[in-house]
Amino acid sequence: MKTCPEDCDASCYRCLRSFKNKFEHGLLDRHVGAELVEYLLTGDLPAFDLRRIVGSTELLHQDLERQTDSGITFTSNEVVTVPELGDVTIPILATHLDGRRFAVALTGPLTTEHPADPTIVALCETWDGIEVIPVNELLVRGNLPAATRLVQDRLLN
Repeated sequence: MKTCPEDCDASCYRCLRSFKNKFEHGLLDRHVGAELVEYLLTGDLPAFDLRRIVGSTELLHQDLERQTDSGITFTSNEVVTVPELGDVTIPILATHLDGRRFAVALTGPLTTEHPADPTIVALCETWDGIEVIPVNELLVRGNLPAATRLVQDRLLN
């Protein structure tokens, strides 16, 4: 699952798909499967594929910019100085006209409330200057409109 010869995004006939599981093709994701097997074998939550997290973050950022028109600006990879941590790179920084800021950060599929980036986890634990909105990477890949709505709801409430 980790080394698919086609380097597919979620699954293909070289790694997980077959004629027998054709009705489940939309549910198969080799990255999630590899993470789950590694967790079951070792008991440790593995680091999720950084390249995939970055790609999904960009998808979400583009959709947020396209779908949100309520006086909120979005920037990618914004560096913010955080007391006790120093400079932290926020994957998606949402800023209201009134100055409130939110960090939108993706989570791995097995850790839905725990950002994949350890510096964002440290930000959550040590500073309340920016609220962190965690978004499951699987939701972004599987249902981008729902992921965008989730972020919009948190930003507007």
